[in-house]
Amino acid sequence: MNIENSIAYFKQTFYSGAKLDMELDKEDALYCLDYSDDFSVFFLCDCGDHYTVMQEKHFKDSNLSADELFAIGIRNLRAVAEKINITQNEGLLYFSGSGDFEASLLLVSEIWSDWLVEYCPNGYVAAIPARDILVVSDKRDESGIEKLISIIGSIWPDGDHLLSNGLYHQSGQKWVPYKNA
Repeated sequence: MNIENSIAYFKQTFYSGAKLDMELDKEDALYCLDYSDDFSVFFLCDCGDHYTVMQEKHFKDSNLSADELFAIGIRNLRAVAEKINITQNEGLLYFSGSGDFEASLLLVSEIWSDWLVEYCPNGYVAAIPARDILVVSDKRDESGIEKLISIIGSIWPDGDHLLSNGLYHQSGQKWVPYKNA
């Protein structure tokens, strides 16, 4: 596994007392960084024709710090972002193109600080109901926020690769639950 090819991505995190179908040794567990109650940042290694999920043993063998790995993951996610199509429709911004990383683009700070500021001058509210769905509205657009809630409702609870049925907004460099929804 070439750690330099790792891409940061959001994956749903389950916090419950439910018994797991299979117990893994600590070294075989998937490596992740906490992000929110709904999802965490995992790392996929691009192996050309497939992705491999980074495990604890891969992280340990890399001799990288969590911050160094995160920087690599964001650098590679930024390269994905440059290939994503962003379209505007009825006041919303829709992200498409990768099929895997759209929701994770919340982690690419340049998108929000530079690329799209003119579209959402009052700040962003984002829906990320699944890993391949990212839709954004201006924070003061009540109609746009209602549309985001409707989009989430059309995906949950039966969609594929679910992430969150809540809305998020930027708070500093992090996206946090949007409480006014």
